[in-house]
Amino acid sequence: MTHKEMIFRLLFTLFIGGMVGIEREKSHQWAGFRTHILVAVGSCVVSVTSLMLFRDHINYVNLDPARMPAQVLSGIGFLGAGAILKTSNSIRGITTAAGIWVTACIGLAVGFGYYYLGFMTWFILMTTLYTLKVIENKFVLSKTSTFYITTLNISETTSRVVSIIERNRIVIKNIDISQGEDKFWNMKLTVLYNSKIPFKGIVEKILELDNVVKIDYEE
Repeated sequence: MTHKEMIFRLLFTLFIGGMVGIEREKSHQWAGFRTHILVAVGSCVVSVTSLMLFRDHINYVNLDPARMPAQVLSGIGFLGAGAILKTSNSIRGITTAAGIWVTACIGLAVGFGYYYLGFMTWFILMTTLYTLKVIENKFVLSKTSTFYITTLNISETTSRVVSIIERNRIVIKNIDISQGEDKFWNMKLTVLYNSKIPFKGIVEKILELDNVVKIDYEE
């Protein structure tokens, strides 16, 4: 393998990893631009090294060129686990973790010289992250809103608010609770809902609850 060939493979994986990372950065994920570049380029390096070791030492020892790449796929799981964030009522980062794993697979494929396979996998990955997300938002849950609720009784208010929201087929993505001044509690809820749902009516129901002092929301 010539030096030009090695450089081309590394630059190709750098481009692929960077494009995936940019999309993750736009989605405000922890693993973004630099992380995906490092995963893609590192995986490519492993493939190239394994291939060169196999070609250089095939006459001396019995080598398996797939052994080193297999360890990449095993080890990338730890990096993916670090991208997953569990909050009180939701789990974020699963798509990013899956994207990191696919990026590593693309890097391995390009490192072995399967450019077409790597490019088509990257194309499918980007289509999934960009196009299918738009389709999902349009036909499944098209709007995101955040409630800001101030209450005197956090346990009772939380259970009743969650009940009201779930009865109206609204998905709660995240709940953050913090103690405010005096006896007040602040609750922040991020929800996904269909645009046909009468959102203002739900806000009025929450405001009518006992112990709810104030409620604001932003769409």
